[in-house]
Amino acid sequence: MKTAKSPLLIVGKGVSYAEAHAEILQFAESTNIPYLVTPMAKGTISDDHPQFVGSARSHALKSADVIVLAGARLNWILHFGKSPRFRADVKII
Repeated sequence: MKTAKSPLLIVGKGVSYAEAHAEILQFAESTNIPYLVTPMAKGTISDDHPQFVGSARSHALKSADVIVLAGARLNWILHFGKSPRFRADVKII
């Protein structure tokens, strides 16, 4: 994470189910990492926060060199974590 040039946090429904709203927001803000929210996790963390990059989803996924996947699976919604939607050399945590 320390050497990441374009990190990205992806928040999934597992965070919502765990009721970890405050914790994921604290993580995002303390790391200053931009984030996306999967459709099933809408409302877990605000879409109008300055770090939310939903309007640039494709660019964020394609340019991220490190992705923190929190409570989400790399399924069809996230293109299975594969290129060309993701960088071929992306590191997923």
